[in-house]
Amino acid sequence: MVERSPTAPRAYVVGGGSDCVTVIDTSSHEVSATVRVGAEPMLAALSPDGATLVVSNRDSMDVTVIDTARLEPVRTVRVEDGAAGCAFTPDEGRVFVANEYAHTVSLIDTADWRVVRHVHIGEGPCDLRVLPGGKYVVVTNEESHDVAVLDAATGVKVRSIPAPSGPLGLALTPGGKVALVACFISNHLYAIETAQWRVWWKMEVGSCHVGVCVTPDGREALVTNSDQDHLSVIDLVGRKENGRIQVGPNPAYVQLLPGGRQAYVTNRGADSVSLVDLATRREVRRIPVGASPLGMCVG
Repeated sequence: MVERSPTAPRAYVVGGGSDCVTVIDTSSHEVSATVRVGAEPMLAALSPDGATLVVSNRDSMDVTVIDTARLEPVRTVRVEDGAAGCAFTPDEGRVFVANEYAHTVSLIDTADWRVVRHVHIGEGPCDLRVLPGGKYVVVTNEESHDVAVLDAATGVKVRSIPAPSGPLGLALTPGGKVALVACFISNHLYAIETAQWRVWWKMEVGSCHVGVCVTPDGREALVTNSDQDHLSVIDLVGRKENGRIQVGPNPAYVQLLPGGRQAYVTNRGADSVSLVDLATRREVRRIPVGASPLGMCVG
């Protein structure tokens, strides 16, 4: 096991083909541990205090809860078919899980890790985010081609916003003022203003978008183009593509590292993670991980 820097955050990479989470020390960019989870894990979410990681397992229809201090699973929570996107509320009191095949979102109370309810919110929910204030949850519905907004306290759907075909990946700008949606089929990046829940703008870019993330200053976004093996760098102010970064085969999710100058990209077709430098617009390292990596979080 590689010794971890006491100050460096970790990256938790979900290997859907190997039923594990690979842990990377972001100071050395070396693998430090591997944690076994459920069947066909998809995405992951880290609690705001960094103490707990939840991993959605699509085929076993459950969520693995991991203690990050010990890097050990501490419990399994049954949800519904096709568990995918997941997120904590800011107060860590709840976890939301999108169940793609059941067309529901599960609400989990973290006090006792009990499922409070399952809510139908659209067809094929994939990814979700909780707004910083903790009041709303935003969910992409890939099959019904819309974005749902849930009341985080009740789980009730309060709004549905039509989107271009195949909304999949989701990211929030700093402060949660804008939700950016990566549309896998139509090849659009969609911006939804969250104060009034209106479509602000959209742009066509790249091909087969899966993941999206936003730089800390909110000026740029990175979008994975899974069938072109590169990232599109989007100028969010000018609303134009500002460059491309070649990565590994079939890139999926992308996550900024602390400081916002580098990012990790999961390469499903190469069982690896690319380390990219945003200033030079190039891949600087490739890190082997578990088979068919998809989701990832850093903290």
